[in-house]
Amino acid sequence: MIHHDVIVAQSDCVVAEHLAAQLHSYFRNICVARDLDEVRHIIYRRGAGIVILDLDLADYGELRALTSEFHSVGFVCTHRLPDEQMWRETLSAGGIDCCAHDDIHQIVRASRRVRPAFHAAA
Repeated sequence: MIHHDVIVAQSDCVVAEHLAAQLHSYFRNICVARDLDEVRHIIYRRGAGIVILDLDLADYGELRALTSEFHSVGFVCTHRLPDEQMWRETLSAGGIDCCAHDDIHQIVRASRRVRPAFHAAA
């Protein structure tokens, strides 16, 4: 099991719930967010190590803003039909990978590249 809290943010709520259900066997805690405001809210309130982010929900500028705002969170982007250009743009914007939203194994492999953030006690 990968010890990260995960946020699944997909434009299609059915896809989001299906993806979250499949990811439960790999991750300890999973939340589903309906939009980017909810992604931010969850990260600030509960924290997260990984966001599985649909590129139909966020453009590359928004992804860049999220990766700048949340340095310790890994963003694995998904799309119905990802291509090489999406992959390059995702990496350029600070994402970890761009996978098909139904490719659980690739999403999990990409998520393994995220290192847990350990914060020293203040």
